[in-house]
Amino acid sequence: MVHALFEVVGGDARLALDMYRALRELGHEVDLYTAHVNEGAWSALTGDLREAPRPIAIKEPLASRLAGRALALRSIMATSGLVRGLKGSNLGYDVVVDTYSNVPMRWVSAAYVHFPAALLLDFHRAHRRLSLHERLYYGLVGREARRLAYRRTAVMTNSAWTAERVKRAYGSQRVYVVHPPVNVEELSTLGGDRGRVVLTVSGIYPEKNVLAIADIARLVPEAEFYLVGATGPASGPVVRELKRRSEGLRSFHLETDVPRKRILELMSQASIYLHPPFAEHFGIAIAEAAAAGLVPVVYSDGGGWTDIASRIDQGLGYMNIEEAAHIIRSLLNDTGRLKELSAKAKEVAKGFSYERFREKLNEVLKELPRA
Repeated sequence: MVHALFEVVGGDARLALDMYRALRELGHEVDLYTAHVNEGAWSALTGDLREAPRPIAIKEPLASRLAGRALALRSIMATSGLVRGLKGSNLGYDVVVDTYSNVPMRWVSAAYVHFPAALLLDFHRAHRRLSLHERLYYGLVGREARRLAYRRTAVMTNSAWTAERVKRAYGSQRVYVVHPPVNVEELSTLGGDRGRVVLTVSGIYPEKNVLAIADIARLVPEAEFYLVGATGPASGPVVRELKRRSEGLRSFHLETDVPRKRILELMSQASIYLHPPFAEHFGIAIAEAAAAGLVPVVYSDGGGWTDIASRIDQGLGYMNIEEAAHIIRSLLNDTGRLKELSAKAKEVAKGFSYERFREKLNEVLKELPRA
């Protein structure tokens, strides 16, 4: 396995650790390679794991190190150097899997693509206004991704929605949907006195469109809205704008960088999960909320809609804040439907269990050619 950069705490890094565990449980000998480990991020990623691998560090190529925090470009360059080196070695690996670059390179047996790097410019441009610097950067990432992509390399991806974009971006011939695992067993036991509480779990970043949560909360003053999530260097202006938009609104609560325990506590109290108007490629937070029995109200685009919420009920998708407010108010005023959809959400979420992830991974492995 190659995960070129363990730089930040995110779904891609967690997926890599889950895949490493699953491969070991399936009886395979597995080595995990990287070019860089941020020790703070690694500690946060592995703190709740009984046992975690220590990646084998290979010196990062100079060209990718120069990319610094331009992680999309850096990941492609670092992965290219690592996988070519492994391919040319005499280490005797049967299968090489890349879990980070989002490009199916010819030197790997399979790549797990969270979202095709070749389409980042189009994706970000659809959600917000980009600066000239950003347009040039994402254009460069896309050009490099297309240059290195190989249509015959097998691709695993996180949703049917992403799978279609992988085919469009790279012309990939073998694409398998392998949903990221969710701790269904832990989350399904949550519950208690659920009230008129609406929960959102999202990174407090400009691209996530979390400002809309405060606007929706103002339209549904009879409910308590909680927005919780991690912050980063770009979060300051978003936090300030959230506070401005929610001024005088006592039913809106913003909690940043909270521990997992607090999120689980809120999941046990909330009836509805509201995701911002952002096309998530899959949406771990959406899947976790469904597993906990919250009814997800989701933007009508992205894997969080196609693979999760729409399978619970077609009426849970919205395109603007007025639609979101109407759906939430309707659910809160119909306790029978809310209870019925809560049970359906738990049922759909069972398909995202770790056991199902391991089964699907095993099916894909059996179809991969050995080196």
